[in-house]
Amino acid sequence: MKKSTLSAVILAMLASGSAFAAHTFVNDAGDSLTIDGRFDLRYQDKGGDHNGEWNSGSSRFGLKGQMGLDNGWTGFGHAEWGYNSGANGDNIYDRLLYAGVEHEKYGKIAAGTKQWSTFYDVAWYTDLGRVFGTRGSGVYNLSDWGIASGAGRAENSITYRNSINDDISYGFTYQTSREDTKLVGDSTATLKNGLGGSITYKGFEGISIGAAYHQNELADLSAGVQGAKNGDHMRILLLGANYTNGAFYTGVTVHMGENWEAVKGSSDTLIDTLGGEIYSYYHFDNGLRPTLNYNYMEDRGDEKTGYERNLIIPGVEYHFKKNKFLVWTEYQIDLGKDKFKGSEFVNSDDQFAAGIRYYF
Repeated sequence: MKKSTLSAVILAMLASGSAFAAHTFVNDAGDSLTIDGRFDLRYQDKGGDHNGEWNSGSSRFGLKGQMGLDNGWTGFGHAEWGYNSGANGDNIYDRLLYAGVEHEKYGKIAAGTKQWSTFYDVAWYTDLGRVFGTRGSGVYNLSDWGIASGAGRAENSITYRNSINDDISYGFTYQTSREDTKLVGDSTATLKNGLGGSITYKGFEGISIGAAYHQNELADLSAGVQGAKNGDHMRILLLGANYTNGAFYTGVTVHMGENWEAVKGSSDTLIDTLGGEIYSYYHFDNGLRPTLNYNYMEDRGDEKTGYERNLIIPGVEYHFKKNKFLVWTEYQIDLGKDKFKGSEFVNSDDQFAAGIRYYF
């Protein structure tokens, strides 16, 4: 479908009064269609000589379908599109597209061009910032933010999830080959045989803990790429925990990676990484929610001497309706040295962002 046609369809559905009257529609057979998404208006100042910009942030629109099948099976599908405007551009792009089947006993299997990987079953613990953050867990690596690598919205993937009991859940991800994956700058590679898995446990009151792993085999590396060679693997292990107690939430993740992050400097290099994140908030009864986000990542193998990501991100939100309509602001204080300038890594400018978000 052409972008212009898709835009017209989406706008027509959003303009429909019935679409806002009920987000989920159910027919006589029990099949359902859910419409969801969010509008996100954002102002961002990237520091230095940047003059600030307005854009559509992470605005998106999604459709979820579900129908009953024989013998206790349920079929499902999910499609989601993002929308860029203002300084972001002017286009609609696909974020998620997958379909599959689910059974209470046999679990849930899905195949798609993009879907959340099992690595994200743990990575989400600290992926709660509005614009900044999630730069220490390894989930959003390479030039496409974890799509090709399989850590985020894994492309060309099959996932399987199930649970042993009410407390223990597990999952697996497999990815077929992804050619011409952009690493950083103009460097590319083919990623083959993507494999990952996760396990989570929530047997303690208010506490969840989890572990996740993902790997890819490297092939067809661009000439000049350092730190790895054809036949090597990209690997990452992530450990995480979160705690919820009423209005208080905190999440922690720690990762160790091999050839996982691509860094541009005097040469394009795949580096071994060590890093972690902490995200915390307290939601007051009056709708005020202060937040604090800390991200750290270093080059543990010294492929890029002096490279360090070190970010402190305080924020404040006001929820007119909790997790439905809010205004927010974040300030990213950069204490690291992850910007290559001349012949060394230097500190990046601090950044500021604020916005309005409406979930429908």
